[in-house]
Amino acid sequence: MKTLKIFLFVALISLIAGCNKTDELISDECVELKSAQSITVTLPFEANLLGEIRTLVESEECTNEGYAGRAIVECSGTATHMGKVSCTFDFCSAGPPDPNIEGSIMTYAGSTGELVAANGDVLYLSFPGGSIINGRLDHHPDHVYGYWGGTMTVLGGTGKFEGAKGELTEDDYGSTLDDYTHHRFYGEITLVKGKK
Repeated sequence: MKTLKIFLFVALISLIAGCNKTDELISDECVELKSAQSITVTLPFEANLLGEIRTLVESEECTNEGYAGRAIVECSGTATHMGKVSCTFDFCSAGPPDPNIEGSIMTYAGSTGELVAANGDVLYLSFPGGSIINGRLDHHPDHVYGYWGGTMTVLGGTGKFEGAKGELTEDDYGSTLDDYTHHRFYGEITLVKGKK
């Protein structure tokens, strides 16, 4: 009988010790950290858009900053990984020329915008302010009369663009052939793999 009690006692201690070892090897924290890690992929990106200046309205906020008014530009075109897209940019515009930039016609303020895919996915962008410069760059068509650009920042998005990051070069111009503004955004974006 005494042997049976000793055997049961040793078995009970072994079970308790075994549980403690298992708990130490697989903790909840390890599982959470592993599941929180995301895999990303960096892909080339390009958007080509035509824009229409829908409105140039007076805005106290803009005039206080030294701009003539607020511009609302609606764009449409295509973008890699998105297909057909639309966008709206709303920003202060028609500020005085920048005396530090040769050929500056006027300045505009930075703002944010959204590229919206036909399926509803959105890519959020932030663009800096800058100057519209008289003339054209060598890579522009002959009919370009003024250009502007800078580096846009990708601020995330919805759908497969949730958590997206990156920087895109903005190459924009006005043309004597039409009343549109022409926009090209290109570079690389980093997406969280598995977003749908």
